[in-house]
Amino acid sequence: MSNGEQLAAELWKIATERLRTMVPDNIYKQWFLNMQPLRLDGACLVLGVADDFFAEWVERSYSTQIAEALSNIAGHDYGHKFEEGFAPQIPSEPVEQVKAEEDKAVDTMPETLSNISTPAKSNRVYSSYTFDNFVVGEENRYAYTAARTAAEKPGLFNPLYIYGNTGIGKTHLLHAVAHEVQKNNPNMVVRYATCEEILNCFVESLKSHQYGSFRSQLRDVDMLLVDDIHVLGSKGQLQEQFFNAFNALYSEGKQIILTSDKRPSEISGLEARLISRFEQGVTTEIYAPGLEVRIAILRGMQQNFMMRFDDEILEFIASRISSNVRRLQGALMQLLTRVSLDQDMPITIERVEYILHSVFEEEFTSQQITVDDIQKKVAEYFNLRVSDLLSNKRPKSIAEPRMVAMYLARKLTDSSFPQIGSAFGRNHATIMNAWTKVPELCAKDEELRRAVSLLERQLKS
Repeated sequence: MSNGEQLAAELWKIATERLRTMVPDNIYKQWFLNMQPLRLDGACLVLGVADDFFAEWVERSYSTQIAEALSNIAGHDYGHKFEEGFAPQIPSEPVEQVKAEEDKAVDTMPETLSNISTPAKSNRVYSSYTFDNFVVGEENRYAYTAARTAAEKPGLFNPLYIYGNTGIGKTHLLHAVAHEVQKNNPNMVVRYATCEEILNCFVESLKSHQYGSFRSQLRDVDMLLVDDIHVLGSKGQLQEQFFNAFNALYSEGKQIILTSDKRPSEISGLEARLISRFEQGVTTEIYAPGLEVRIAILRGMQQNFMMRFDDEILEFIASRISSNVRRLQGALMQLLTRVSLDQDMPITIERVEYILHSVFEEEFTSQQITVDDIQKKVAEYFNLRVSDLLSNKRPKSIAEPRMVAMYLARKLTDSSFPQIGSAFGRNHATIMNAWTKVPELCAKDEELRRAVSLLERQLKS
């Protein structure tokens, strides 16, 4: 297998692990497992599919999810396209089995609600996120130890609350806990979900009048793992339900682990009683990894490839990227991609600097710009107030600048879709829509394109 094929396979492995959290299991198995990563055309992942019907259906139904799964893979966004004529790599499940699963889902709960159920043996847990491949340093040692203790002795640290900036290992630790529980206590029921998923499931349960199913998803577990709990802020009804579920689990000694980018007391709109509950166990901050840890992460990552870089190169990359692990991994992926296309040229510091200059620029920019900065700058440019961007007003004079602010927040900061959604009082789907819609609008509207370009330059300067 060539380096290009290896990179395509590695990208699709990361993307499919994310897709598992976005779509029902039967859809994932029937469609996404039957695609083959073929190669990379620049920053575009080419996927082999059976025929044009397959390609058209997936693109029409799940293009947004594929785009998100391929976005910000360690700091770099990848596109995708399909090539027809490739037989399924993994046999589809028997039609009768898939149909039975679909019928069961319809009978018991809304399709989206079923997605938050994750027993320890489920595929929704990222297979590559384990304790064994989590690189430990002084910056994350306490969080690592606390998570490992919670996995080995559930209920001892309860709740465990881990907070810190995006991309530095919080999600990795949550999934590592699930893997450890699977290994030691395979009969335990572990459920993992992002808070955004729980919110969407709650809304769906109200629409479908199947609230009982939603309630049982949160309570009928031995361990509940919730990512990005700060999304709970200002969601009054959901806070009520989560408070009751938390009390029920806690009283039964069931382990609860939460992650966030903020301390509980710093989450805007979070009720005092929930702040108190979240802080009554063990609260630990996880920090961006130090230089030695970053070098170790790069060493470990390149073990999956035939090509190896000298420690001098790895140290140079690690010295230039310190904000988060995702961007660090993305830089290595980008370097491997470019170098594999022209293996005759020597790999020097100067060449690495040239290839990764845009990544290094993003690193510098992301450390300077905040979502608040972007909201203020966009509001000022369009003669609006920040409160207008955060409101539910829908006239074009407000809706378009709002999408521009969301787009720039995704492009110029390290914040994830859910984090940006929380800052704007929206869900992650709205931010994803702005991320794809703004470039389309700019292609049709020269004035808007110039405005977005000017705002980006002003924010970077």
